[in-house]
Amino acid sequence: MKPKKIQNLKGFLCKSVEGKFFFRTYKEDGSFNDYEIYHSDLEIEILDSDAYIYDRKGDLYIDHSPKTLGKE
Repeated sequence: MKPKKIQNLKGFLCKSVEGKFFFRTYKEDGSFNDYEIYHSDLEIEILDSDAYIYDRKGDLYIDHSPKTLGKE
């Protein structure tokens, strides 16, 4: 195994149908690689313009915009 530094790697945080999170990167040809996340405190920056924070009686969560969810 040869480690490769990935600082500034762009990709997507995804959730599988089983509820597990993974990181996906796309290649120019449309193919992709999925990576399991073992890192305990991985720093991320959210750039997605359709990401919103919701507060439901003190429970905070991130989801799509109200418009995307049909809640407008």
